[in-house]
Amino acid sequence: MTDHEAPVSVGRPPPIIRTACIVLVVVGFGTVMLSAPAVADAAGARCHLSRTWIDDANTDNKTWNNVDTGGRKGKDLPCADAIRLAGQIRLKEKGTSTATVPGEVALRIQASLASLMGLGQGISGVLVLRRLSRRARSAAIAFSAFGIVLRVLGIISLVAFVFVVYAFAFSPAGKELWGKEPT
Repeated sequence: MTDHEAPVSVGRPPPIIRTACIVLVVVGFGTVMLSAPAVADAAGARCHLSRTWIDDANTDNKTWNNVDTGGRKGKDLPCADAIRLAGQIRLKEKGTSTATVPGEVALRIQASLASLMGLGQGISGVLVLRRLSRRARSAAIAFSAFGIVLRVLGIISLVAFVFVVYAFAFSPAGKELWGKEPT
């Protein structure tokens, strides 16, 4: 093996890059942990979603979107009743449009996509940490952006995206590691 074929040794990444990688791994793990139950039990997730919507509608200060549960809380309703009643929640005060509870397949697909995105975030964070390659950095930024679209962790995903983009693309350490791409 000649010198130019030898593997390039990767030093310890700068602190901001390490922190961004750890944020990606934590956010990715959290996303998988929150999405996996819906993949495994979509019917249960649909019931839980319906019950939550009913409780939210009945406990807010808007009387126009309340549904009659017969005096029971959402968690005490049978699944079929919860889904039926959640479909009666009005979306606007003036109008007839009501909430639509997503089906089991739709919930399973969305949760599966979120789990894959979370895995991608975690894996790309580890790859950036270990290899410091431009390809891993680009994947990490892309998976972080997908986190905003799927909104599993809400504002946490947005904060993670902003921090990862800053650390990898705009920070002095990121510019030093991955400066301009050679042409």
